[in-house]
Amino acid sequence: MALRIPSNRPEFEGFEAYYATALAPFLRLREAERRQAVNRFFIIAGAGIAGAIFVFLILSPLGGAGIQLAFVFGALVIGGANWLLDRTRNDISQGLINRIASRLGFTYTGELERPAYYDRFKRLNMLPSHNREEWEDEVKGIYCGADFTFCEAHLIHQTSGKNRRRITKFRGQLFIIDYPHAFLGTTVILRDRGALNRLAKPGREFSRVGLVSSKFEKEFEAWSTDQVEARELLDPLVLERFLEIERLYDGKKIRAAFADGKLLIAVESGDRLSLGTMFKPIVGAKRVETILHEFDAVFDLIDVLLKPINGRLAGAFTLRDVEPPNEGARRRA
Repeated sequence: MALRIPSNRPEFEGFEAYYATALAPFLRLREAERRQAVNRFFIIAGAGIAGAIFVFLILSPLGGAGIQLAFVFGALVIGGANWLLDRTRNDISQGLINRIASRLGFTYTGELERPAYYDRFKRLNMLPSHNREEWEDEVKGIYCGADFTFCEAHLIHQTSGKNRRRITKFRGQLFIIDYPHAFLGTTVILRDRGALNRLAKPGREFSRVGLVSSKFEKEFEAWSTDQVEARELLDPLVLERFLEIERLYDGKKIRAAFADGKLLIAVESGDRLSLGTMFKPIVGAKRVETILHEFDAVFDLIDVLLKPINGRLAGAFTLRDVEPPNEGARRRA
């Protein structure tokens, strides 16, 4: 099956040959490992179900307690089987993504601790409170002359007590992108949360920014340390582009900040940069195409944000006479 390139970007030039000589052999080699991992999963999970039934039969005189113990036993065994399967999936996935990112000229890290830039997002009230966190799939590189970094974050609140639960507070991607125009203050824009907007203020030095469009007043809540600069930064066309990012990523609750010469973006997009299911063969071009589409979406995101900008005042700007955001991506869909 031939590889279908998601767009005609120069970054993808020669990728068909690279797939044939490097990626396809890698996937063929790892397919046997995938099958072995899936077979092991079914064996362990089947043993867990059988064991749970046995425990229930032995402890059935205990009534509800017997059912609960049998359920816990089965859940633990099946959870262990799933953990082993995920470990193999992550190993194959990270190997594939690393090869693709390297071919594109980017640096990839599959598993990472809390990144240093987390503090920027947290300090600006762009991430929710949590007591558990998972970080993965960090990519660093340069696109269209702009340095960028993105990674995937899973922020969780683990409850305590008898009925412990893991509640996802944020699962999506964080982006840090060099911005082409200077700004002196810090401006944060969040999705409007109604009565909860009073809790969104990033810090004492921030004050609320009134947006020039009533449409966007209903969509966003903005805060800044420099009111004049913020009104220039938050041109209606800029706000339109933030909405376009949500559509591009099928995400929600976008957060953005202009801070320290960077544009920070957080969007709840789920787990996107992934190999996918382990219960189907990984040979063939489909898995590679899926990952290439994700990189193409990153390129779209940067294009959407950094289209040509015309100066208006020193240190201020607006967007003028540009193609509607992501129009090229819509045509490709």
